[in-house]
Amino acid sequence: MQSLYLTKPSHIEVREVPIPPFKEDELLIKVAYCGICTLEQRLYTGEREIHYPIVPGHEASGVVVEVGKGVVTNVKRGEHVALDLVNRCYACAACLRGETNLCENRFKAGQKVLGAFSDYIVVKPHQIHPIPTTLPLEEAAFSEPLACTVRSLKRGRLTLGDTLLISGLGTMGILHLKVAQVMGLRVIACDPNAERLQKAKELGAITFTSEECLEGINELTAGRGVEGAIVTTVATQGLDVAIQVLATNGTLVLYSSYGEEKLFPFDLNAIHQKELTITGSEGRSGDDFHQAVRLLSNGTINCSDLISNIYPLSWAQEGYKRALSKDTYRVLFKLGEA
Repeated sequence: MQSLYLTKPSHIEVREVPIPPFKEDELLIKVAYCGICTLEQRLYTGEREIHYPIVPGHEASGVVVEVGKGVVTNVKRGEHVALDLVNRCYACAACLRGETNLCENRFKAGQKVLGAFSDYIVVKPHQIHPIPTTLPLEEAAFSEPLACTVRSLKRGRLTLGDTLLISGLGTMGILHLKVAQVMGLRVIACDPNAERLQKAKELGAITFTSEECLEGINELTAGRGVEGAIVTTVATQGLDVAIQVLATNGTLVLYSSYGEEKLFPFDLNAIHQKELTITGSEGRSGDDFHQAVRLLSNGTINCSDLISNIYPLSWAQEGYKRALSKDTYRVLFKLGEA
């Protein structure tokens, strides 16, 4: 089989390796599709490091090939599945509190980390989520980023009829928009890119350019502001505007991760006087993943419009190049293709 190895920043190798053996309590999965997520992009550029060499890939779907004799589950060979590939140890303090998305050991060396840029992968039973054959496998690969979005919106403490500002309309911003609408929220979307604003508008959002955002929201809400704001971009302007337009007792969710530079680009008095809540959203729990799979499986949310390109693993360099481009949404690898 083929696997893509990242040996150091900007250096990838597609290698021929044996199909991995699996234990009695494991399953062998033939990977179908895997997205080149922001994490994989940052590993490639060197902005993020886990360890080298590493086989990246965690936004994946596939088909069950073999089921270990000790697997206690009803899943069968040939079943289609979405894959939850970020590890949890279930033993650290975070896991024992039920905060498995914050597992202290999820990226530790010496264990299976990521790994879906491969034709086959071995997983534990809790890492598979069966899906109907009516859900295309390329769309099922969005289960993981959709799960992260589900968690992010939960952190926003929003309820029916609330108004939400989404700052940044890349793949994750659009996924937030799709889930927010299912939740019954009114969505305002801001981005400097005209094409992305147009897409958000077509999906039902009220849109403003970055320059129009502050004045536009104040006019739209009669100066009251929005109940929630989610920032999916590293641009500091989005943070500043979000703080200014939040209503009293509003919540700001920092979805994007930032670089090493310490940033604090907003008015502390606004946080104090309006009793604002600022929180982060990191990864997703097993429950978030299960909910995301159900949203996709029952057709409540469709992600086919977010697939910009699909490449075979042999075109890995081109795939990464497209994924890093500012004019794409999600780029997928189709595994098992020459």
